[in-house]
Amino acid sequence: MKRTRVVMTLSNPFKVDPRVYKEALTLVNGGYEVTILAWDREGTHPLREIVDGIKVERIRVRAKYGSIIGFVVALPLFYIVALIRLLKMDFDVIHTHDFDTAPLGALIKLLRGKTWIFDIHDIYFTRISLLKERSSMGILQRILMKIELLHAKFADIVIVVTRSLGGKYGGFKEFYIKLGVPPDKIRVVWNTPRASMFLNYPKLNLKKPSKFTIGYIGSIRTVSNFIPLFELAKKRGYKLLFVGSGKSKKAVERIAREGFPEVDVEFTGGVPYELIPNYYRLCDVLYSYFPPTENVNRTITVKVFESAFVGVPVIVNAESLMEDFVRLNN
Repeated sequence: MKRTRVVMTLSNPFKVDPRVYKEALTLVNGGYEVTILAWDREGTHPLREIVDGIKVERIRVRAKYGSIIGFVVALPLFYIVALIRLLKMDFDVIHTHDFDTAPLGALIKLLRGKTWIFDIHDIYFTRISLLKERSSMGILQRILMKIELLHAKFADIVIVVTRSLGGKYGGFKEFYIKLGVPPDKIRVVWNTPRASMFLNYPKLNLKKPSKFTIGYIGSIRTVSNFIPLFELAKKRGYKLLFVGSGKSKKAVERIAREGFPEVDVEFTGGVPYELIPNYYRLCDVLYSYFPPTENVNRTITVKVFESAFVGVPVIVNAESLMEDFVRLNN
């Protein structure tokens, strides 16, 4: 029997993107043939490789991470190269990850009549709010929201990461239904960790700090949300542990060095995903608070799920779906 062939499109180099990896691996284990067409902006990754049965093909169009102008200039070039590749490839389903590759799905559905799955990891227009580190809705954001909704309504299936838990707050599913996306088109795929990874992982010889330790694990993309954390650590004498890199890492390091020199704080830098469970074991509490935006209020970060899995309490945003999750799960 011929296997169904799925092509995924991705605006990062897949090194490895945990959510995309989990979805692709699930499909491979279910008998599907999966190819990921990924954007290698750095031009440093193999053009082709196979990762646990997942075929990965990379498109090298240079663009600097963290530069909006560079991204906007390079994105059309990536679209052109990717579209040419997609028009030549033999597949049955196109699965686009996030709004920045969604136009490729729309074009392939129009030009080749392929089934299109639009996978929404984040509410895209809120990324501008994230840059401002506060909730906002300007003209550009309204335009992006309308375009994203047009894509969601045109797609055959829309995958989102959250729905209501029956508490006070709604998730992504409720957000898109409210804006006119048909409910029967939406599927929820939670961004939960793979149990096997947290049960069997390479052990590091790390010693748990003697001080009460609050950890932040993940990409450091904002600054303002960490100020209350530094103030708390200063007042109570807690240790802070930052595990991860990101565009705002240097700014947060500078705040720690110049504004809170008395705080015991450690920055590990980037850590391979398979080693992350080691660092949860060092934390008494995990910090997963972010500048409140529509996206943040309706999501549950994978770190919240991971914290629950390993039994580490977590600090989250009030008046959000994460609050519902924490309260409903004690």
